[in-house]
Amino acid sequence: MAFPLKSSCHMSEKGITLFEMMIVLTVTMILSLIFIYSTSHIVVRTKMERVKEEHRVLSRALQNYRMDYNDYPMRMTALNAPTAYLSCLPRDPFLPHSTLPTYEYHYKPSDEYEYIIISAGPDGDLDLDQILEKVQSSSSSDGGGSGSVRTRDELLKTILPIYLATKVYDPTNGAVSDGDIITFMRR
Repeated sequence: MAFPLKSSCHMSEKGITLFEMMIVLTVTMILSLIFIYSTSHIVVRTKMERVKEEHRVLSRALQNYRMDYNDYPMRMTALNAPTAYLSCLPRDPFLPHSTLPTYEYHYKPSDEYEYIIISAGPDGDLDLDQILEKVQSSSSSDGGGSGSVRTRDELLKTILPIYLATKVYDPTNGAVSDGDIITFMRR
């Protein structure tokens, strides 16, 4: 027995309105931005942990080198030959396209330190290089008043205490705050 359709009951087709579509897109965009923001901090934190671990590995290799030769190497490349203290020198993850072979390393940068190892940090700038360049350019523009040109090592000995006090990365300042990640050995 077939039931006839009542003429007063009709099926209406309902579609998505422009307003509903805008709401869905807005919510999707907000959720996407939150996801991207949160994962970018995770990436930076992961790189930070990698840098800290690689600095520990480099420090151990430098200590082993010192045990064999009674001093730290002048260049970090000495850790690969003639005795391999490291299988390869790690690269700074914050400088992926750098021409530097590894982290910045300074052997006896002052009378107070045996060595310092520097990573650019989340901002991607090696602040020590920028400070040295500014001081060198300002001293050359002054005409070199004393008549003597200061070498990079002399400038480093002068600037190092200020640099270590002001340009160390502080993780509480956010994922992209200014500062370098520094490991050093005091005398």
